Amino acid sequence: MHEGPVGAPVAMFERVEPMCRALGRPSRNFRRDKEVLSNMRPTAAHLSTGRRRSRLPVTALVLAGPWLWAMTYAPAPGAAQPVPGMPSVDRAHFLHYGDLMFISEGALWDLDGASGKLTLLAPASKEPSHEQFSPNGRWLSYSLASGQVWLARSDGDDARLVAKGGWDAWLPGGRLLAGNSLWEVSASGAPVRAGTVPSDLAGWSPDGKRYAFVDDSLVISFSKPTTGTDRLQLSSSLYGKRVTWYQSRVSFSAAGGSVGNFLDAVNLLPGVGAVLFTLDPFHSASLAADGLGLYEVRAPGAPPLKLGVTVGDTVAVGPPGRFAFTDGPDRYAWLTKSAVTCSAATGTCLAAPAPPGKLTMYPAWSEDSGVLVYVEAPSSSASDFWQPTVQRWYGAHTLWALPAGSRTAFEVKGAAGASAPVWSADGQSLMYVADDSLWLLPAISSRPLRLESPLFTPGAWPSYYGQVNWSGQFAWSEAG
Repeated sequence: MHEGPVGAPVAMFERVEPMCRALGRPSRNFRRDKEVLSNMRPTAAHLSTGRRRSRLPVTALVLAGPWLWAMTYAPAPGAAQPVPGMPSVDRAHFLHYGDLMFISEGALWDLDGASGKLTLLAPASKEPSHEQFSPNGRWLSYSLASGQVWLARSDGDDARLVAKGGWDAWLPGGRLLAGNSLWEVSASGAPVRAGTVPSDLAGWSPDGKRYAFVDDSLVISFSKPTTGTDRLQLSSSLYGKRVTWYQSRVSFSAAGGSVGNFLDAVNLLPGVGAVLFTLDPFHSASLAADGLGLYEVRAPGAPPLKLGVTVGDTVAVGPPGRFAFTDGPDRYAWLTKSAVTCSAATGTCLAAPAPPGKLTMYPAWSEDSGVLVYVEAPSSSASDFWQPTVQRWYGAHTLWALPAGSRTAFEVKGAAGASAPVWSADGQSLMYVADDSLWLLPAISSRPLRLESPLFTPGAWPSYYGQVNWSGQFAWSEAG
């Protein structure tokens, strides 16, 4: 077990995992929720590419710096209204750059890029989270601490309750998964129930042409050892015929716990047959915190090819047949991380260029231009993660761009301290986090503009071994 300034909470987490087993089965969701805080983003972009992490339970145990608390999803006010006491926001420079949701000191806000209107969606007391826009950019959704899922127009108006608990994600075609149901959103903004979400849904491709399911036959018994199979199945629709692409034998006993490779995060790439997934050995939260093997399988029943190790789900979809991820084990944010670009056809990966002593992470690929941006950060032997250590390390980040077909990257000027870069829908503009603020790069060669500050309470960034969930603090839409 890793020790440090928050050794007690870490120990508490690792004691709680066996408690989850006693509830009926080893809980993937429990380990996955811990990963969410580990900066492994359940954001709108990742939810669109699909993964099992979408299936968050209503209650999750979360580690943040030296604190441990129960995080749930809270209700929203009946309607969103502009209010005084706003965070610092540069509305003028965001005009015509779409819509932006962000969490500032716990409160969820919406910035309408057409009018400059700033709207409070939910106060900090409601613990808003999981903010995301619909694929067409017309709607937004968010979850709150009671487990309620709320829907509103992209400018924050006409907020209404959809469901409680279960899913909160948008499918590529614009249907909303909320609670255990599938919803169509009418022109008036009213959600209309269109079906039930399959209980074993694990993800989908960004183009909406493939859906992944993880079927788990393991039954837990404390009186005798049991065996089962984890199956990764694909279909062309939510309810269509399924084909098994990968399966793994797993087992459980009261004495030995879980044994075998359990399927975890799933990513379906658009336009190619390849499937990416991580395997969780022994269903261990502690082992998973230091990274899981990322595998590619190219046909049903084909042997999986190991691509590397990723701490959380860091896959970024690129131009056709290409993807990137952050390779390297260890739960410490400042150790053994390298952004790599991969070919789905060959299963080969190449590390982004970086000098000795530097790490690379947060790969983000413009699917239109083929430009890859990533963050370069110093490697560190620091064993603590108090605020000065964490802030100093993030402040030393730099942002780099690698043009398509090139092996020579260049630094993006003025973007000191950058983390969690995100491309606009047209692949021309960038948004990123630095100095606890959101920044806009209208073009890769432009001067960065500070849009909003702060994200977290100044001097109180929640972290897990130095990992800060910056990506969970905002969602950007330039669709429509």
